[in-house]
Amino acid sequence: MRQKISIPLLKDHHNHPSIYAPFFECLNLQEIEDKAEAVKMLRSLDEKKVSVVLGWNSRFYQFTGNDLQNFPPVVIVHVSLHSFIMNPSAEILLEEKYSDIVTNYKDSSWYEEHFPGLLIFLAGLVELTEPKIKTFFDYLYEKGVYYVEEMHLPSEKVYSIIRSSPYRERTTFWTDLKTFKTLSVETQKSIEGIKLFTDGALGARTAAMSQPYKNGEKGYLLFSDEELYRLMHEVVVLGKAVAVHAIGDLATSQVVRTVGKLKENGFTFPKIRMEHCQFIEKTTAQGAKELGIIFSMQPNFSADSTVYSDRLLPQYLEQNNPFRMLIDKVGFVPGKDLILGSDGMPQGAEAALQVALFPPFPQQKLTLEEFIAAYCMPDKFYGEINLEIGENSVKIIKKDTKKKR
Repeated sequence: MRQKISIPLLKDHHNHPSIYAPFFECLNLQEIEDKAEAVKMLRSLDEKKVSVVLGWNSRFYQFTGNDLQNFPPVVIVHVSLHSFIMNPSAEILLEEKYSDIVTNYKDSSWYEEHFPGLLIFLAGLVELTEPKIKTFFDYLYEKGVYYVEEMHLPSEKVYSIIRSSPYRERTTFWTDLKTFKTLSVETQKSIEGIKLFTDGALGARTAAMSQPYKNGEKGYLLFSDEELYRLMHEVVVLGKAVAVHAIGDLATSQVVRTVGKLKENGFTFPKIRMEHCQFIEKTTAQGAKELGIIFSMQPNFSADSTVYSDRLLPQYLEQNNPFRMLIDKVGFVPGKDLILGSDGMPQGAEAALQVALFPPFPQQKLTLEEFIAAYCMPDKFYGEINLEIGENSVKIIKKDTKKKR
């Protein structure tokens, strides 16, 4: 039996317009699972400048040294954003301006420690313009997304471009602590909060898991408890909200532990979010609930249980994105202290709905009502999506754009 229903457009609580917009018209390998096809596309790039390519997933194929030698100058970014490779011709062109990055980017621990700066580096390789912002936001609208939160504003310049565009009302800005300090006082007032990182990502095998990955590598925490406490305390003093990236179970427990110590010492945030939290124990989740931590999660990351089965131990495949535990056993409420976004991996309503309603494991499943509460605009004022939901699939029939403004 197929059900037809309409829902409001999406409000994506975790995205990166300042990364995806400038690269929107660049080559993206996210849907390219065949290496031969990817190689052909990469060989067609401009020979005279450094190209940036997004969406590469190392699970499907690797690039050899010989492959890279035969490409035009290129930086190939992993779909997770937590690693990239570049070929010798790109290194030569970038060496003078970015010598520190060219020297160290292959070191995964150095990469994670400098991750916010590396996002700024990538964003700076292609100029962001208002027409590119328009193209990207129009694309999101066609994909059923009205509003996106920018989780890593890279500079005052990017803020000025978006602020002066008609799309300012469709985003909220977060940024890292170092970048925040470079912004004007007026811009700082417009920033929703500060983004911190406690670990890496599954794709790069740097998410801090209590057990090693299949190949024996271990993820790791970026800070000691004392260091994270000092960072979070600095944000408290600024009076800003905080959003903390934490994927592995060691990272999620560290965040809750640190927030608890801050509260014991009389320090609280206007708002505190934990981003991703794909692996979290029930007791840790209970502690987060008691502390008022909002979980900002990605239904599309439930697909990591299959996409990264090559690197995750079997027990972790079922523990990923434990929505049913969080909602049914701990009491997180979709739309209140459980909100959803995409991280741009991939963009759009159809992919998000498909994996939310029909995930790899039943404990990852969300009801349509929960999805709407946690992921959609409050009503259909800005438009609506007409869906057809089958036994194991979701299809967007059409999107009503009459109410777009």
